[in-house]
Amino acid sequence: MYASIAAGIGALSGELHGGANEQVMATLKKIDDPAKVKAWVDETFAAKRKIMGMGHAVYKTQDPRAKILKPMSEHLAEKSGEGKWFTMSAEIEALAVAHFQEQGKKIYANVDFYSASTYYMMGFEPDFFTPIFAVARMSGWAAHIIEEKFADAQPKPELYRPEADYVGRVCDGTCSYVPITERIEK
Repeated sequence: MYASIAAGIGALSGELHGGANEQVMATLKKIDDPAKVKAWVDETFAAKRKIMGMGHAVYKTQDPRAKILKPMSEHLAEKSGEGKWFTMSAEIEALAVAHFQEQGKKIYANVDFYSASTYYMMGFEPDFFTPIFAVARMSGWAAHIIEEKFADAQPKPELYRPEADYVGRVCDGTCSYVPITERIEK
């Protein structure tokens, strides 16, 4: 299990996976002013460069995780007084999606796009974004390892995409933290 978890963490290295949200935040810091977003997006597309946090290998519609993180980022922008990070993100997303649609492409923001501003406004520096991402995934990785070890079927070489439907509550930005001792049924 330790080797598998270490391998999972190792797979998160690089700017295209795991580090993409760091690149998104670097972009936002570089732009630094909502008034400069349109010029930056136009220049980026003219130079045929990627906009980090846009597009996904699996999701051909908007990444459902981005749909959850976007209102969280907006809420944190209001709460923290650092609204420019959300404002710039939302404008980049709108301009990029419109550009892609004009080209007949279905490319939308992914989880990395809004996790950048969300983590940053929570007080985390970009160097911590990938470790936070890894910590959030570790229980799932461990569950898959245990599932595979005790499964009757032969190991499957394909990427795991378990069929599961989340039926819990989705935070609309007004949720508050409930201590675990209050969440556990006694």
